[in-house]
Amino acid sequence: MKIDRVEAYPLTVKLRSPQVTSQASYTEISICLVRIFTDDGIEGVGECLSRFAPTACAELIKQLLAPVLIGEDPTTILSLREKMRTRLNGRSGGILFEALSGIDIALWDIVGKSLGTNIATLLGGMNRKKVRAYASSIFVDKNVVEEGQRLVELGFDIIKLKIGGSVNQEINRVRKLRSAVGDNIKIVVDANYIYTEYEAEQLIHGLTDYGITWLEEPINPENREGYKRLAKYSPIALAAGENEFTAHDFTDLISSGSVQFVQPDVTRAGGISGSREIAMLAHAFHHQYAPHVGFSGIVCIAATLQLASAMPNLFAYECMFLPNPFRDDLAIEPVGLYNQLKNGYAVVPEKPGLGITIDWNVAKRMLVS
Repeated sequence: MKIDRVEAYPLTVKLRSPQVTSQASYTEISICLVRIFTDDGIEGVGECLSRFAPTACAELIKQLLAPVLIGEDPTTILSLREKMRTRLNGRSGGILFEALSGIDIALWDIVGKSLGTNIATLLGGMNRKKVRAYASSIFVDKNVVEEGQRLVELGFDIIKLKIGGSVNQEINRVRKLRSAVGDNIKIVVDANYIYTEYEAEQLIHGLTDYGITWLEEPINPENREGYKRLAKYSPIALAAGENEFTAHDFTDLISSGSVQFVQPDVTRAGGISGSREIAMLAHAFHHQYAPHVGFSGIVCIAATLQLASAMPNLFAYECMFLPNPFRDDLAIEPVGLYNQLKNGYAVVPEKPGLGITIDWNVAKRMLVS
């Protein structure tokens, strides 16, 4: 079996309502899909994060990475990954790794389909046929009481709250959310690295009494020493990783004990191969795997569920409960993967590969040039 053709699809859609975080108000989202064909007639699909300028990612795939793949055996995934990594000089990361991540996912999809089994089985077995999901997210412009109660009614027992205002303001929002949902619901708090280290210390001090499971990205991802200092001070576990690209990026975060929950995104962190490396590195240090999904598409979700099913140290996977065309409209099957969520658990696709089928007619309507 050889790779015959590689295609990239840069997609952008408008959101029904803005997604408001500490960083900005987002009115549209983008991804880049990858489609790999073999001479045996097997097709694999992948997804690259590509939050901005998805056409740049698509061109990188077409001009730089596809030539490396044509004529190669798609089952030699790690070898192909190393060939792609060397196409650009310098440190691994950035748009190259997002593009490489989508290709890696598509290659795993091909291998699973060729063997007639889902990817979770290839990764060591379906340890879980359904995985625990946390509700993401109550955004900074939403009423925490109304949203929190609604999410509990939907069956979630873990809720993420986005924060970004003043420290005292956000401590008050957390207090209101805890009062609204009760003590049996886990709350995770995500700052999207808006605070200074000093502000983060004040925030941690103010949140201590509210049973917070983790505080996510309180400070800039590059401030590694700051994470170490906060971890020594904080009685609340820290979480991070959605902005990292490789297992090497996670090494100091994990080995230093800076974060207790690692959050790689499969569409950024080297695909299924890279995410597995990161999850197992965390497992070696007895840290937990809580994969990031965000406003990504159905391919990212399916790949994340396959990993979540297999990884021994899974805490929960991120489930965006808001409408998302990349999740809701792109798949022919399973129809409404989000709608299969029951009592806070998501069903893992069991068909070969990723276990999904993309409606390429819908994808073409989302294309940007």
